[in-house]
Amino acid sequence: MSTSQCAVEPALADPKADLGQSSSPVQSASTVASRDRKSVLIGFAAIVAVGLALASWYVGARIAEANEATPASTAVNAPAKVSVPVPAGPSTSEEAMAEAFWYTVPPPPPELFLQVESLGSPQDVSFVKMLEARGYRARVVRNGTDESSTEEGRILIGPFIGRSSLKKAERKLQSAGVLAIEAEY
Repeated sequence: MSTSQCAVEPALADPKADLGQSSSPVQSASTVASRDRKSVLIGFAAIVAVGLALASWYVGARIAEANEATPASTAVNAPAKVSVPVPAGPSTSEEAMAEAFWYTVPPPPPELFLQVESLGSPQDVSFVKMLEARGYRARVVRNGTDESSTEEGRILIGPFIGRSSLKKAERKLQSAGVLAIEAEY
């Protein structure tokens, strides 16, 4: 190896170049900066991982608390008039909560109608049209499945909101000569 080669090729002149180390101050500053960047990124990743773990634990605890049964007296406030006995207690808290809810909700009130006996399809249609002309809501209900059948049926007038409006309509129909009875459906 000649001296001219040593001056031209720095890799041959520098013994640290074979080991991957550099004697240049610029290269050592960049390696320090890359190490700092790498440690910051690793620290950030560790903080994010710990944060996600804590958030998962918190949300899981909240879900578990929400699934626990609350006493029936605070879960649903039932009307004072309705008192339905609750059967013997179920085996799990979810079943207890479901049964407490279903037993405290009263059934919907039945709809009130005035019922008139059917006379046959042609007469029923004309009678319903006459009732609708007077301001009543009326419909023909057949006992069979087919609406056009000739089977006996009934004519329903209503539904009415309360018994007072039903009684008023019944008196009005009786004065017109129509005999109707009260029916709940």
